[in-house]
Amino acid sequence: MSQPVSFQAYVAQAPDASERNPLGQGASEASDLGKRFEQMLWTEMLSYAGLDKAFSQDGGQAAETFSRYVIESIAADLAETHPMGLGEAVDRTVAAGQSSQQDDVV
Repeated sequence: MSQPVSFQAYVAQAPDASERNPLGQGASEASDLGKRFEQMLWTEMLSYAGLDKAFSQDGGQAAETFSRYVIESIAADLAETHPMGLGEAVDRTVAAGQSSQQDDVV
């Protein structure tokens, strides 16, 4: 008899956000900024696609408010599991700006 097949065996694992290599001093700030940028971008794309209206349909003001939190949560998960690469570009830009500011101070 054959063994059951695990779904996890076929799911591609996204690289862990801690494996990012942001440049320069203040790397954690740059990395956090990049993650927040991607989350904001996912939130806006999902809202523009009409997901907020789909969640709040016939629910009134409370449903509209709650749907925004749901979309932000979905966007945070998408930004973590399926990064677009824009966050890394933001990380590099912020790190370069921070290093140039430190060079000016020295």
